[in-house]
Amino acid sequence: MKLLILLGIEGVLIPAAREAGPGPAPEPALSDTRAALVARLGALGRIAWVSTWPAEQTHRLEKRLQLPAAPFRVPLLSGTLDATDAATPKLRPVSRWLARMEVQGEADWDAVVWIDDMFGADAGEWAHRYGRPVLLEKPTPAQGLTEVHVVAVEVFVAGIAGD
Repeated sequence: MKLLILLGIEGVLIPAAREAGPGPAPEPALSDTRAALVARLGALGRIAWVSTWPAEQTHRLEKRLQLPAAPFRVPLLSGTLDATDAATPKLRPVSRWLARMEVQGEADWDAVVWIDDMFGADAGEWAHRYGRPVLLEKPTPAQGLTEVHVVAVEVFVAGIAGD
């Protein structure tokens, strides 16, 4: 079974920036515990970043994590986020990206996990309508990704594999 894991950075991984020495961009820092959780997710499926983080910083994060497959990047520009009444600001760009992957024949996953700290009822409705099984996991921004969230993903995957 192939799994796509849509993963937010801000409010989920909560990487703290630390000085990288000379140069303008700070080095994204991630605790060893959080990096291990992301590694477990990466072993379960292909990660797709759903973040407005600059590409350069995301690339540094990827180098730190050394995931088994290069993550996808869902294009999110601050201006593309739904600033209306939408409870899930990233829903529209994520939906468009998934549809584009389908049209291009690159959507080879059997199920989707989306981990983000900003979900509303609209995300649940979208997940129910999406043509494949979907798990939404919502860490709190104060805590971020925890063992509980990764175990929920593992249980979800085991449940689908058992069907």
